[in-house]
Amino acid sequence: MIRVNPSVFIVLTWVMVSSSCAVNEPTAQQILDSAIQKHGYKSGEPLEIQFDFRGNHYNARISDKGDVYKRTSYKDGNELEDIVTSNTFIRRVNQKEVRMEEDSISSILAGDTRSVVYFALLPYAANREVINKHLMPSIKIKEDTYYKVEVTYGKNGGGKNFENIFVYWINQKTHTIDYLAYSYYINGGGVRFREAYNQREVNGVLFQDYINYTIDSDFPAHELDYAFQTDQLREISRIDLENVQVTR
Repeated sequence: MIRVNPSVFIVLTWVMVSSSCAVNEPTAQQILDSAIQKHGYKSGEPLEIQFDFRGNHYNARISDKGDVYKRTSYKDGNELEDIVTSNTFIRRVNQKEVRMEEDSISSILAGDTRSVVYFALLPYAANREVINKHLMPSIKIKEDTYYKVEVTYGKNGGGKNFENIFVYWINQKTHTIDYLAYSYYINGGGVRFREAYNQREVNGVLFQDYINYTIDSDFPAHELDYAFQTDQLREISRIDLENVQVTR
């Protein structure tokens, strides 16, 4: 009879369990795909989304052919429209296109418009091909367990903000983005952590408002979950979307 050292079985069992876990663990891409589907965005389906935020009206037309974002505001009795695509910016004053004297102003206006729409439509824009996605160890926040996905941009895809880092905490049961954080390097730099609330569905698309936090000490974005759970963050604002409309 052949005798086998019991430790061999232990090692083999550990290898089999480890291999099984590795196979069953979803990738960062799969997790984001699941979140996008849960939030109501379907591949190839064009949508028009409108909402009001801090006194301005936003319109986002999204499709496989390209996205167009528009912000409408009013100043001194004039209607101002900022229209942004992936590579163009147009400003209109009272329905007439005007030329901006400085490219830096155009860049700021386009960036402001794009940023508001990006966060309002999460996780739609968090899954572009130009983005690098990294799955970090899962973590428990309050009573729920979360996938933790870090997203970074390459120089070719991130524009002037390619160094920014985003982290999304995606609920393993509901597949919703309940928390997010990001670090930025413009205007002196800093970090933000956002907690979702007021979740509601509008014509099949899930929208959320956010409590916006910051921290005074030096913390990387991916560790802000710890700072949140140990009460080291302070609230600085609320990100509330109003009058949300969705046209399919």
